[in-house]
Amino acid sequence: MKFFLIAVFSILILLIKPLYAELNIQELTSQNGTKFWLAQEKSIPFVSLEIRFRGGTSMDDNKTRGAVSFMTAMLEEGAGELDAQAFSKARDSIAASFNFDVSRDNLSVSARFLSDTREEAIQLLKQALTTPRFDQEAMERVRKQIISIIASNQKNQNKIAQSKLYELTFPDHIYSSSGLGSTEKITLLNGNDLRQAHKVAITRDRISVSIVGDISEIQAIEMLDELLENLPNSSKLLPKRVRANLDLGTVLVDYPSPQSVAFFTFKGISRTDQDFFAAFVMNHILGGGGFNSRLMKKIREERGLTYSVNTSLAQYDHAELYLGMFQSSNDKISEAIGILKKEIALLANNGVNQEELEEAKKFLIGAYPLRFDGNVRIANILAGMQFMGLDKEYIKLRNVMVSGVTSEDVARVAKRLLSSKEFTLVVVGKPEGLKASH
Repeated sequence: MKFFLIAVFSILILLIKPLYAELNIQELTSQNGTKFWLAQEKSIPFVSLEIRFRGGTSMDDNKTRGAVSFMTAMLEEGAGELDAQAFSKARDSIAASFNFDVSRDNLSVSARFLSDTREEAIQLLKQALTTPRFDQEAMERVRKQIISIIASNQKNQNKIAQSKLYELTFPDHIYSSSGLGSTEKITLLNGNDLRQAHKVAITRDRISVSIVGDISEIQAIEMLDELLENLPNSSKLLPKRVRANLDLGTVLVDYPSPQSVAFFTFKGISRTDQDFFAAFVMNHILGGGGFNSRLMKKIREERGLTYSVNTSLAQYDHAELYLGMFQSSNDKISEAIGILKKEIALLANNGVNQEELEEAKKFLIGAYPLRFDGNVRIANILAGMQFMGLDKEYIKLRNVMVSGVTSEDVARVAKRLLSSKEFTLVVVGKPEGLKASH
């Protein structure tokens, strides 16, 4: 029976039709005051639930850094009267799927379940969120996994470069360190530390919720109130906003490898800034558009100096960055960096031509509807929109905003963001012909 239900569940996900064109989002409030978005899709008996708790690993104390991440990994390792094995068996018996993840700013919960087993699924999920067990045996197993990941990251050039960049960019903020914590701190964490992390990270007053699928308004309201009724309100303030340190020039980190990895950052831009969509299009043209981006064409296609190069706009709750990375052989990295700086300066000084602007907008507009290819992804998109403070009408207006970006808009935002005075480049490896600078 278990395997039959799982098979049915998998088939149903594949059969869900795209809902972009006719997506009807209802903004509702439960009896207990939880605001959420609901998109009903009753063609198949399946529900997708997405929850975002604001705070994430930023709710750690420096002394117990890594506790929130450790706690999140323990949420499916037993809850209530069920140990890890019993919890897993109960979840699988109703073909439910739970996923818990955590990042700098949020702890996410993703649940998928059949309409007929909704009540059983919600009771299991409720136990995971409200009464996790933190059994010692499960803790030691997860602890070893986390320590193994930390050890692996310490040997990974990309992770080393990224960690160094954030350490330098946010020297006095919780963003400066990995949410996984250090081996030393993870080794010392105990059940009480995880219970405290649970108390501050999973709270009902810092929450975004979306529900998509075969469920009525009344059923959704009752389901949420049942699920969240025992969660506490927040007892710890969120971190304060931080000003990123962005004028560090070139920083070198010695690492024995035939290749060097480069991570770089400029000043970012807020999601609510009037120039955001201009920056969004600009990023696609510079380094976010894959093989069609300027950096990919100049550094890879024309000179073969790297396999890939990319840039992205990163909006965190307490800071924004404009990030990029690539790697090249030690004897070529200096040349690649020279081209990078040249292309950035060209864009900052001269903007973009009309042809590449129109190509970028066409791609971005055409690709957007493809994201809405089923209940699972739609629920994830809606929860993310709420978390970022976007209105539900954003789905209809997004492509209009992209279409309205002009070359003058891109030129303006390029001058604003791509300043050589606010630029940090971290290079990990043994780069030839490259010196640290400030």
